[in-house]
Parts: sequence; C-alpha cells; structure tokens
Amino acid sequence: MSKITIRDIRDRYLVSKEEEKKFKWTYYIRRPVSYYLAWFFLKLGVSATKVTVIWLIVAAIGCLFIASGNYLNTIIGTSLLEFAVILDCVDGHIARLTRSTRVGQIMDTWTGEILLVSSLFSIGIGLSNNSGELIAGQITKIFGAYLDNLTFLYLGFLTALASLSSWTVRLHWRTITQKLSLTQGEPDKDLRESKKVLILDNLFHYSGALTIIMLVSAISRALDVFLIVFSIIVGVYLIGMMYRILRKARSLESDGTEEEW
Repeated sequence: MSKITIRDIRDRYLVSKEEEKKFKWTYYIRRPVSYYLAWFFLKLGVSATKVTVIWLIVAAIGCLFIASGNYLNTIIGTSLLEFAVILDCVDGHIARLTRSTRVGQIMDTWTGEILLVSSLFSIGIGLSNNSGELIAGQITKIFGAYLDNLTFLYLGFLTALASLSSWTVRLHWRTITQKLSLTQGEPDKDLRESKKVLILDNLFHYSGALTIIMLVSAISRALDVFLIVFSIIVGVYLIGMMYRILRKARSLESDGTEEEW
C-alpha cells in the first residue's frame, strides 16, 4: 500500500461515487479531507473494517458528550460526530483500494443509521439535562408554554424511532422489489429528483450537512430548534414513504405482479 497516492484515492472515489456529487458538503469538504486520512491509514496498514470500528467509537463518545447537556460538551460531541462521518468516508476509500470483507460491508450498511439514531436520542437526553433556557421557548410563548426539558427527551426518542423506522421500511421494500425484479421500485424516486428534496437532503441527510448543522445548532444554543424541525421532517417523510409504498404495492396487485411474491 506504500505506493498508493492521494490522487489514486481521489480518482477511485470519483469513478465509483459519481452520484454523491449532489451532497455538496460531503463532495467538496469531507471527501478532500478524507483522502489524506485514508492515505495515512493505508500507510499504517489499517483495514476498512477497523476504521469503521474506530469511527463508531468516536461517534459513541460524541453522543455521550451531547447527552450530558453541558454547552461545551455538546459542541465537542457534535464535532466528534462530524469527524466520525469523515472517517466513514475514509473506510470507503480503503475498501475500494483493498479487499473489502463481508463483515465490513454489513457494518458499513448499519453504521450510518446507528450514528443518526444515537445522535438524535442523545440530543433529546442532553436537552432534558439542560438547565438553561431553551431557544424554542424564547422564540414564541406558545412553544414556551408546552415545551419543557422532559418533552425533549420524548421528542428525541420519537425522532430517533421515526428515523430508524424510515430506514427499515425502505430496506424491507427494497428486499421485496429485488424479489420482484423491479427496476423502478423505489417509491420516492420522483421525490429525490425534485429541487426541494435535494435541498433538504443536502441539509438534513446523513450524507449531507446534518452533523454540521448539529454543530452550528450546538454553538448557537439552538439544538432544541434543530430537534423540533428535524422531527417534523422525519415524521412527514416516514408517513409519506409508508403511503407511497402501500400505493405502489396496490398498483402491483392490480397488475398481477403479486403472483411473483
């Protein structure tokens, strides 16, 4: 691996991850940083699976910092989450240049959702432990009348659950469409092509600027506002996804495709 250069890492990524261009923060900021980290780990002979384990540990530590509710700790914690996402880019570079393992592929499938769910729940815990005033209560008296620290504990849990549910619903549907050999099986394919959803993906998707927005929210003491906004987005997405899948399934029944199930 000593002969691998930064250019080799970059070129292999550009060839295999053309679709990631839509995620601007990752494509223009995270990836260039990750080339140098990947080169460093390759020099040390660290495998992609080991890097995955490292960034999971970094993410777990970040979540613990966030859950404390302390202002400085939330900044440290969200910074660690952003670094963990960069390391996630690194393990992909290493896997493309070395022999990836089945265990590594499985872990890479799980880890992104684990980070997202854990971070959302830790934000809820952190806000419930926060003794300072919440930004949402200062913005409007209506929010101030109904939101307290305990509310954010429940909201963090429900948002994490909705995020996990969205992932499992999509994963289950993909399994069904593969069994049915459908080429246009994704129920949100048309949504993904719209500019509005592209903007939301760039802001709130795991591959977008989500952890950076968490960091900015932590610095500005607005993690409660972030959690409220994100819970609405995830909740609407989950309901919309379930509706589209049920509608797609009904259309397959009408076409007689259910005989292949």
